[in-house]
Amino acid sequence: MDIISFILNWRHKNMMKRIAPYVDLCPETIYDKGFTVDLRSPEASKIYLSTGKHCVLAGTYIFETGLGHIRIGDRVHIGGSTFISINSIEIGNDVTIAWDCLFYDHNSHSTDWEERKRDTEQEYQDLMSGTDPIKNKDWSVVKSAPIKICDKAWIGTGCKILKGVTIGEGAVVGAGSVVTKDVPPWTVVGGNPADVLKVLQEKTENG
Repeated sequence: MDIISFILNWRHKNMMKRIAPYVDLCPETIYDKGFTVDLRSPEASKIYLSTGKHCVLAGTYIFETGLGHIRIGDRVHIGGSTFISINSIEIGNDVTIAWDCLFYDHNSHSTDWEERKRDTEQEYQDLMSGTDPIKNKDWSVVKSAPIKICDKAWIGTGCKILKGVTIGEGAVVGAGSVVTKDVPPWTVVGGNPADVLKVLQEKTENG
């Protein structure tokens, strides 16, 4: 094993040990070396990430506050994508998510200038004092809403899935799409903002 592989393995093992009290990771799943959980202000005895069985998971899972939860079902593949939650992100069974996708269940800042004008100054002061740069941010003015990815969906590379979106069963989201509204089941959507391009034949358990 070369030195770079040794360091990556060491970091991965230490990260897994550090997050253990806050996650429910199924042992019947493969966690890629790029699998990362970033807990900014975790609450004691709270589970932030739970996973199902027979998944292959990479990606970065970020919880910026003491809130948020991400649940991943069974037989899910996730490439090197990013999930940021202060609300809820739910991923069903048999879902495929490619690389470089972003799932963001909140706005990060208020759309009202008066409510967000101190965000950067507060961040600067916190960094200068050695504090987490978003620990003292006013999250009460930031809108959030759950994201739900239903069973059998496939999300192509480079997609952005924004707050409040439900992607229906069996839906396909084309590469590079920005999804701002619900996606009907068994459709192909694409574009910015994503829109329906094609209707697929619904597949049941028997065919």
